[in-house]
Amino acid sequence: MSTLGAVLERATKMPVPEFAARNLFGALGIEKVEWQFAPLGTAQTGGGLALRSRDLLKLGQLYLHGGVWEGKQVVDAEWVKTSVRPHARVDEETEYGYLWWLKTFKVGTRNFPAWLMQGNGGNKVAVFPEQDMVVVITTTNFSVRGSHQLSDKILTD
Repeated sequence: MSTLGAVLERATKMPVPEFAARNLFGALGIEKVEWQFAPLGTAQTGGGLALRSRDLLKLGQLYLHGGVWEGKQVVDAEWVKTSVRPHARVDEETEYGYLWWLKTFKVGTRNFPAWLMQGNGGNKVAVFPEQDMVVVITTTNFSVRGSHQLSDKILTD
């Protein structure tokens, strides 16, 4: 079974870190990137990528603006729309797009739909399209049970 990274490498004929630097990170001015690699040397694309909070914010803003960064279309607008649409139901509160979690946060009587990137320890990038807002939460709660719920509480409180 192929990982997303291996599929991407076959399609682009270059290592994932090189492809990402040329086609995404370079356009956003993201220079400090730490990849994790599978035993056979393929960059892992399902998690483990270390970026600075300000660079995670750039990725959230890129999606908030339909794939446009500083007036340039970096990610195809149709892909952005498709990737933040529900494709699978995770539970009663959460759906999943293409690499994005889709969740609605409730605050009092108001609902706030969001697209989320979620990482180990409760790290989170939350895009709230109706509020034209991106929130980045970075933590070190790697061994803490319920770390995502803690981050969600920060968002709603």
